[in-house]
Amino acid sequence: MDSLPTRRVPRAALVIEAQNGKFLAFDGAGLVQVPEPPDGARIRALSADGTLLLLVTVSGDGVGVQELATGTVRWFGNPDPEFEHDRHTAPSPDGAVIAVLGHDDGDEVARAVVSLLDPATGERRRLWSAVGAAGFECGVCWSPDGALLAVTYLVWDADTGDDALSTVVLDPATGTAPASYPIATIASATSATWADDRDLVYRAEYDDLNRRFVADPRAGTVRATPELTGRVWGVAGGRHVQELADHEAPGAETSEFYTTDLDGRDRRPLFSYRPRVNADSMHLAPGVFPSVAADGNTGNSPDHRQTVRQVTVGAVPALPEARKPNVVDAPAPSELL
Repeated sequence: MDSLPTRRVPRAALVIEAQNGKFLAFDGAGLVQVPEPPDGARIRALSADGTLLLLVTVSGDGVGVQELATGTVRWFGNPDPEFEHDRHTAPSPDGAVIAVLGHDDGDEVARAVVSLLDPATGERRRLWSAVGAAGFECGVCWSPDGALLAVTYLVWDADTGDDALSTVVLDPATGTAPASYPIATIASATSATWADDRDLVYRAEYDDLNRRFVADPRAGTVRATPELTGRVWGVAGGRHVQELADHEAPGAETSEFYTTDLDGRDRRPLFSYRPRVNADSMHLAPGVFPSVAADGNTGNSPDHRQTVRQVTVGAVPALPEARKPNVVDAPAPSELL
């Protein structure tokens, strides 16, 4: 890991925040270190085309869109920073709108809130809210066709007398919820939790087995996968992206990543790095990653690099440039704090 070059990349299939504080990007040609996000900001998602990072301020009063190639950040201030706190954000697959999951404690009863942000104007529209909260362990994720939003938020679980994570599926066109999955959470890589346009993959919070559940919100069907090995970070191209778990190889000297099908079969190596440093977070670009992971190749061959370019270039347009005065260009969120 220490020998990896540090540079910006124009596009990434994934971005990893390692537990040693380093940020790694996989750009189709190999792993590189990339500069850390601005002070006071956290990465929450990678755009579908892999060109943009979506950020929130640690204090929750702003959403940022950062270009990987240049590091330039456009900040969108929270309309009510005293009471509303942005926790997660993800751009739609076509880049036309940004979903923001936040926490509103302005009323007597706190609520989890999902809003839609227009990056061209900076305007927000509240889509949905429910009694509960939104913490950094929650998440929001668009289906690949942009027709549905999966949202994990905090609710009070009377059976345990504690907070628990629950998931709801929203129709962004109407604000209605065609499905909900109590005491369940979407994948850690919250920009990649749909197997395809139809099937959502989630985890039951109190399931002792490392399984995943594959649900069709429209049809109302759910099936459980077999028990899985490894840490499951997300789903891209219909496959799990996993990291070698400590119990699999306690003495392993490298951090190993691989993919499997949804039932944990057809295991294919993806990449590894030395020394072993587990990931704190991983962000996947759904429109780029499948082309990189399809054959388990790390992209070090010229032929594979060409394949990645053909599949990804121009796949999804970048977010429009801001045109309103309430959209602020800033190198760091300190101006919002």
